Amino acid sequence: MASAVRTTLQHRVWRWHFFAGLMVIPFAIILAVTGSIYLFKPQFDAAVEARINARAAPLAGETLPADALLSAGLAAYPGASLGKYYIPSRPDDPTVELDLKGEAGPRTLWIDRSTGDVLHSVATPDRFMNLVKRIHGTLLGGDRGSLVVEIMASWMIILIITGVYLWWPRNMPFWRVFLPRFGEGPGKRETWRKVHGMGGAWIGGVILVILFFGLPWTQVWGDGFNKVKTLAGLKAPGQEWFVTLESGPPNTDHSMHAGMDHGTGSELWDQGKGAAEVGVQSAGAGSTGLNPLSLEEVLRIAAPERYASPVEVQPPRGENGVWTVRSMAPSRPDRITVHHDRWTGAEIMRIEFTDHNPVDRFMALGVAFHEGALFGWLNQVVGVIAALGVILLSATGGIMWWRRRPKGRLGTPPMPGDKRLALGVVTLIIVLGVFLPMAGLTLLAALTIDLLISAARRLGGKRS
Repeated sequence: MASAVRTTLQHRVWRWHFFAGLMVIPFAIILAVTGSIYLFKPQFDAAVEARINARAAPLAGETLPADALLSAGLAAYPGASLGKYYIPSRPDDPTVELDLKGEAGPRTLWIDRSTGDVLHSVATPDRFMNLVKRIHGTLLGGDRGSLVVEIMASWMIILIITGVYLWWPRNMPFWRVFLPRFGEGPGKRETWRKVHGMGGAWIGGVILVILFFGLPWTQVWGDGFNKVKTLAGLKAPGQEWFVTLESGPPNTDHSMHAGMDHGTGSELWDQGKGAAEVGVQSAGAGSTGLNPLSLEEVLRIAAPERYASPVEVQPPRGENGVWTVRSMAPSRPDRITVHHDRWTGAEIMRIEFTDHNPVDRFMALGVAFHEGALFGWLNQVVGVIAALGVILLSATGGIMWWRRRPKGRLGTPPMPGDKRLALGVVTLIIVLGVFLPMAGLTLLAALTIDLLISAARRLGGKRS
């Protein structure tokens, strides 16, 4: 009896694994390819910058001040404003990189630090790695594409879990999971099945970890994760203060003006959108007659800090915003964000890795692993191996389906005769559906459609 129940359960899990696999395969390959490319963003960006730097004038003596370089960039892109200024990572770097915001969209410029000449300019979204990132995160489909990616990533997690269950050996040593016997079974289809199962056994755990730590970027899971943290009292730096960051007049108690940092440095992974950021508002300090600090003055104030590269400087937003200097170091513990009063340069707020709650710190390290940035080039190699594993599983799964399907038919595994589900299976489905809400919603939709089709067939049979 127990054997019959287990066989029925395996058959049902096989059906779920089959349908999910057919749906996920093309998207899994796209995500694997784009993800493996994006792992090498630092090296690619360095190569692009090296080609641009080769056209710059040799550094000789003092370089132009940052305000002059910014003016040169604004002259080349009329009507724009500063988005970000990237501090050169080395003193001998002959160019500086700027992000400007204009009516035609954001643009990135590289400017010769000696002459002020604009050596290269490109629409920021059109930069190769930004394009790869948008494909990986949204399939170039905006919010709707992002939801599709979240659905597919959620089902990939379920595929790994169900695959382990299906592949786990019965009546034989557990190590056969990793080293199955080849040369047994009915032909080549059995060989592909063993390659598929062995590949999942060797690399499935790493793929599962990478998929899990990609979830904080998603819309539904990421938003739910933040709400759960709020309910649990796990606050981000600044949440105990006001909602905006404000500069104030001299001698102001800045601790009363620090606040929640939306998009200016408190987050440990990029979750928000620029349009959703909370803008800073004037507190009336501009009426004191003080002149706001220039970019060059802010850089002089920030220089002793010795931020880990890359370092970006964001200008104040609104009439009384703050200057923000932020390290975007690949190593999350090295990241630091400092907000400066726009009138005096005084430090208003400082956010370091240790200021975040333990859950965010743990997730941030996992996100860095997902990005291939946690432990250098070796992390990139692990990421590439995982991506190749996803492609292997997708290809072998597709080959198995193609070989077993009857000509002209989908080849769906038949529904088991016993329709009952064990309580443990129902519980597992509910748990996975709640933990991965987009997978749960799509499963519910699929079950509803299946019931409607079955009802329509029964109704048609009775009429005939």
